[in-house]
Amino acid sequence: MTLPDNFSQYDTSINVIGGLIDSNLLSKAIYAYFSKGNLLKSLIYERNEFNLRTEKSRIRVGRAVNNNFLSFLNENHYNFMQNVFKDKIPQKDKELALFWQFALNNRLFREISIDVFIKTYYSGRATISKEDIIGYLKELISHNSDLKNSWSQSTIDTLATKYLNFMSKINFISSGRIKSFNFIRPSKEATVLFLYFAKLFSPNKSNILKNKFLPLSFIPSENVHVQFKDLSKKGYFHLNFNGETLNIELAYSYKEICDVLYN
Repeated sequence: MTLPDNFSQYDTSINVIGGLIDSNLLSKAIYAYFSKGNLLKSLIYERNEFNLRTEKSRIRVGRAVNNNFLSFLNENHYNFMQNVFKDKIPQKDKELALFWQFALNNRLFREISIDVFIKTYYSGRATISKEDIIGYLKELISHNSDLKNSWSQSTIDTLATKYLNFMSKINFISSGRIKSFNFIRPSKEATVLFLYFAKLFSPNKSNILKNKFLPLSFIPSENVHVQFKDLSKKGYFHLNFNGETLNIELAYSYKEICDVLYN
């Protein structure tokens, strides 16, 4: 298996994913992909459950879903996602998994989430705006000549709007004109799932404090050690903390962990 095309490159598929009418369709698409006979093609192209009017739209959405949610870094990642989106896992945990999977596979979504969404969420502000993201994207473009030549003002505006649309569809923010933050507190099971995503992102780093995926855990930095220490007592992973380094070793395989957590 190879890296998704947008793992290390910037692309604008946020615009397609953020335009979907319901995040539940993404969960359904992932489940369909792993179903016997791969029912994803039928879901998008034949039954048209994404409610797309043209064949061109179906192709565009199918490509975006595949690149961002159905691309896998390795066999562990494949097995993990196959089990995360089984029926028995609560919807709130699936919404977090969608967020982490999108962030894992899509560099632009990951960087906006870390550098804008998470920072604003923990800044004490009650809302996030389109302008917050537009300002970030303009700064990003100013340091990247390739983006400057390919992203118009219209593209920037749409990226900001569709990013917030997606975040409202997974219930991280309100859906009204003013985008208010919802309280985001992952369950203990979802927090363990996060560690598996973080390990996929940085497979050679045991020190979670040095993992650049950590801000996406929605654990305040001052609580990271305590929260992971408490979870490690349940045997989901092994933890070693020396005051500066917080090493985590997963106790179960990517294929096993969902059954351990949700049975």
